[in-house]
Amino acid sequence: MNAPRARREGLRVKEITDGRLAVYDEHAEQGHLLSPLCATVFHLADATRTFTDLTTAATRTHAVADTAVIRLALTELHVAHLLDAPPDT
Repeated sequence: MNAPRARREGLRVKEITDGRLAVYDEHAEQGHLLSPLCATVFHLADATRTFTDLTTAATRTHAVADTAVIRLALTELHVAHLLDAPPDT
């Protein structure tokens, strides 16, 4: 199973005080507002953590983070073109 990796190039990222993350994709000229959980997954997806590792790490700060929720967050990041490769869950 591949370890997901969030895109870093061509993005401007700004933390918002309530845990959300504003991401502007300079290539697509499109902005995204990530929920606190999705923002956590975005930060954790560095190609060193497997899907299971991501889930375990995310549950430390988000009690609702189970495999289905993490899978949904990765899918949303992929649809928004914020992952380097499709999630392999």
